[in-house]
Amino acid sequence: MGQNNGNNGEESRKKALHGVMGGIFLIGLAILFYFNALWPWILALLGILAIGAAPIRYYSS
Repeated sequence: MGQNNGNNGEESRKKALHGVMGGIFLIGLAILFYFNALWPWILALLGILAIGAAPIRYYSS
């Protein structure tokens, strides 16, 4: 059996964060393709995701 070192809650939060950020990225990418505005707005989308994820990662550790 595997070890249980108490990180199951932390791992599930990280997986949830990655899932939410991935979903936001895909929705944003679909919007950019719909409006045919991929460049340079893809950089804004990546920046928004990075800025939004940074405090969540900082305070969840």
